[in-house]
Amino acid sequence: MKNEITTPLVEFTFLGQDGFIIQTKDNGFLIDPYLSNYVVDSGIGSAEVFSREFPAPVCIDELKNIDTVFITHDHADHCDPETLLPLYQKNPKIKFICPKPVENHLASLGISPQQIIIPKVAKVEHLPGLEYYAVPAAHYQFDLDASGEDYSYFGFVIKAGEVWIYHAGDTILYDGMVEQILRYTSKIDVACLPVNGRDGWRERMDMIGNLDPSESLELALRLKTDVLLPMHNDLFKYNHVSPAVLADHLDRKAPRQKYHWLQPGEKYYYVK
Repeated sequence: MKNEITTPLVEFTFLGQDGFIIQTKDNGFLIDPYLSNYVVDSGIGSAEVFSREFPAPVCIDELKNIDTVFITHDHADHCDPETLLPLYQKNPKIKFICPKPVENHLASLGISPQQIIIPKVAKVEHLPGLEYYAVPAAHYQFDLDASGEDYSYFGFVIKAGEVWIYHAGDTILYDGMVEQILRYTSKIDVACLPVNGRDGWRERMDMIGNLDPSESLELALRLKTDVLLPMHNDLFKYNHVSPAVLADHLDRKAPRQKYHWLQPGEKYYYVK
């Protein structure tokens, strides 16, 4: 029997927290890169609570030929000026895809309005080699603007070649969420979902929570996900749950569900 070598369709490099570099044969894009210690250095959060647990796994100088950055919301560990401005300077044609509140942050950095795209929820947009649409994220609220049309928090469904990717951003479950995500596809190939959960103790430290491991697994199953990539569980010491919690839920509820815990800087090659 002849063995055939299969070429990976999509390469994921995990940056920690919610951050990814995603590379296809046609282009490369980022989602929520946080490569500094801006939350602490800017005074937004205390060093005790919000210092990085690991150094940035890549140097910004290495991030060349990046076409697109998806930013899910304007919290500093997702919309980081000390990452985004140097990235823009090294990739002056880069496009930033984000919700409306992020636009002001980008403009304050001197990023041209022509480089910023604010998609409408559920509207399919096109870039070279990519199709994508935004879905609402509840962190914990939707935070609609006065018009009732612009959301403050996004997740993104991205079709990269033949591969359907869902990156949830920061969110909890809400009614109609699955229908929003599967509006234009019957299933998700790779789901990047937060698993750090939430509780009153962390909320008192100004940590807005996310899906817990049980909820992430429930969502992955309802999306008919091929591979689950857990995220948002490693950057801050106090905002972490044991990976064993997710492993236990998987063992009891979905032992055949594929998943992979990525370490910062680790690559994952997805073949459909």
